[in-house]
Amino acid sequence: MGKPTNDDDQAVERLTLYMLKETYCAAAAALMRMNPAASGDLFRAFERQIADALDRMHVSRSEGPDSTAIAVAVGTRIADILDQAHRRQFEPGGPGPAVKAEASPGLPAPREAESPQDAAEILAELHRRWSATS
Repeated sequence: MGKPTNDDDQAVERLTLYMLKETYCAAAAALMRMNPAASGDLFRAFERQIADALDRMHVSRSEGPDSTAIAVAVGTRIADILDQAHRRQFEPGGPGPAVKAEASPGLPAPREAESPQDAAEILAELHRRWSATS
């Protein structure tokens, strides 16, 4: 077996992301069916952790001079996955939103708006905050 090519590396990244997305979506759907309140709490924790990590990436410039652009791109991809996985909470006949969370200072509480766009809204708020400090 030869050394992996750039195309091989890209395939590994693409398939890894795809498999993680599929696994997360399946787990989210199962959890929402079993315990909607617990799923809401867990989703809020995931979204908060992701938002905090993206904010740290921006502040520390851990990915170099393009850290903010990279954080926005990563956040956009993750927001799409989270929204897809959680969308059933807001479809007619779905389990509906779980318990409302209190908003963290400066960011809306995920799932608070009762729409599948919350992860994207958190990302947009981070981007606005970063633009103001850059």
